[in-house]
Amino acid sequence: MNMQKAILLTSVLFAAHDVAPASAASGPEQGPTSLQKEPTAQVTTAQAKDAPTGTRIIYLNSSRTTSSGTESTLNRPTVVKKGVTFVSLRSLAASLGCKVTYQASTKETTVSGEGTEARYRVHTTTFQVNGEKQTMRGEAYEDHGVLMVPLTSLTAAFHLPYVLQGNQITLYPGGTGTSGTDKPESPQVNEPPQAYFTTDKDQYRIGEPVTLNDESTDDEDAITNREWTNNELAFFEPGTVEIKLKVTDKHGLTSEYSKKIEIASEVMYSKAEYAKRFTPAGSTLQVSGKSILSYKALPYTYTTEPYLLFRASGPETVNSEGILYQDILSGPTRFMVHHKNNLAAKARFYLIATNPSDAPASIQIEGAGVAGPTPYPELSGRLAGVRYLESTLTGSEQRSMQIAPGESVALFPKLNATAAAPGDVITMNADVTSDAPVEYTMLMVKADHDPIAAMPTLPDLNPIESIVRGTFADSTRVFEYDGTVGTEAERLPLTDNTTDPFQQGMDGMQDSVAINSGNYGVLYKIILNHVAPDTLIAFNPRGGRYFGSARVNDRIVEIKHGDGSQDSATVLYRTQDREEKVELWLSPAAGSNLPFSLLFLPMSEK
Repeated sequence: MNMQKAILLTSVLFAAHDVAPASAASGPEQGPTSLQKEPTAQVTTAQAKDAPTGTRIIYLNSSRTTSSGTESTLNRPTVVKKGVTFVSLRSLAASLGCKVTYQASTKETTVSGEGTEARYRVHTTTFQVNGEKQTMRGEAYEDHGVLMVPLTSLTAAFHLPYVLQGNQITLYPGGTGTSGTDKPESPQVNEPPQAYFTTDKDQYRIGEPVTLNDESTDDEDAITNREWTNNELAFFEPGTVEIKLKVTDKHGLTSEYSKKIEIASEVMYSKAEYAKRFTPAGSTLQVSGKSILSYKALPYTYTTEPYLLFRASGPETVNSEGILYQDILSGPTRFMVHHKNNLAAKARFYLIATNPSDAPASIQIEGAGVAGPTPYPELSGRLAGVRYLESTLTGSEQRSMQIAPGESVALFPKLNATAAAPGDVITMNADVTSDAPVEYTMLMVKADHDPIAAMPTLPDLNPIESIVRGTFADSTRVFEYDGTVGTEAERLPLTDNTTDPFQQGMDGMQDSVAINSGNYGVLYKIILNHVAPDTLIAFNPRGGRYFGSARVNDRIVEIKHGDGSQDSATVLYRTQDREEKVELWLSPAAGSNLPFSLLFLPMSEK
């Protein structure tokens, strides 16, 4: 096998070199001037698991090696560092029948055999083969006076094919004078991953943030799992902590790495203060739900924007085909739709717009979020709200249409794109504006029925189970506050029908008074012109499980409270070291429980 072929064959593996042991007097750069036998700490009889005659097996993360059923020990363990396998050069080369010498004047270790001479130096990434400079995949280094080099530099120099299986590397000597039979023509090699991470320091105070940098590598960039132990963001007890990382690649090979850090007794942050300062937006922290009631309440007074709300959530559970809600509206209109298919067959939900006048009507869709069908109402409600708020930022749903006199069209194709199976829920939040009266009809029909053709004969369905439907005026509430927020613990209770009263409206189908319990569909715009430095803004559920979202300035933050506890709060935002203006938009999420409060909590000094 020629040198070029050997290099190609071995270019996918890691390599390592080994330095002759230094005497105590000469220092690590000196070594023997002629080949010396490697010390063998242990020699046992072992089977080399089906390896052909003449092969040598070395083991990763071990100094063990076997050949022809005989086990011996290398000077230092074979290790993988940052994706490169390093071996003890002198030990391995000698075991393969090569001559190893050290020249003190040039500080070079020379390996020779069968007409090939390779020269290595510590702390370099190059080596020479018969006078020609070659590049190694890693830098040669010393380990207790032993020169460690990338394995592939040795296999390339001496034409050694090899195969990696699990934690074993099988070498097939053939170019060094050792008889090697049954060498593979084109071995398929996969290196194990290499677990590795760093911390930003080695000693921390109690409550001091710990930064972990995962620098694990894999030759195929195919790490499929990372398993951490003690990878906390901070620690709150003094002592020694061992952090561990285990990585697995797609072939099932694994690697582990650990590091110890010290936690001093000095306190940087208590556990509660750390949570307030470092819990990421969208994650929860523990609070005292009972204590929140003692927080100062902001003086909530609001103005409104003239959006009509078309709330179609009654009947919430739909047992037959029919019209769920219908009304004739003009101008800015918000839709809040939330229904469950309770038929024994698949069904589709439609919002039909009909122009009842003798002139064309123009409709402008300003924003929308549709979710479902899904059997999980809280998921549907949360995703619809997230997508609606995202559309208010991006304008992604904006479009215009003309409706001819007497024409009916289905709005929002996403609402009925997928048929809802029995038990599935759909949810929609949307804003539109029309320049003329438009009759909006929310209906459900079986999946294969034409909604517009069926509409004249569909029955009007009545709300049941005290679920609300109706039309409500002034459905955007704006609270703009010029006082300073966050110098003390404060709260803003919403959707409680006390501080924040429920809307009154009309059921346009039954011509009866309707109360918007919970104010679902109302958009709250909270504008705080002076939020103090180092203030945490959080969402606290007061009525049970809640899955929703909020627009905070130009970012959407999701809110997830699955346990319904009042003793938790979702981080929405925190100011930095100066006063800020903060604007929050949120609308009560369909499928979730109310009321809720916004919290404004001062954080301790950094």
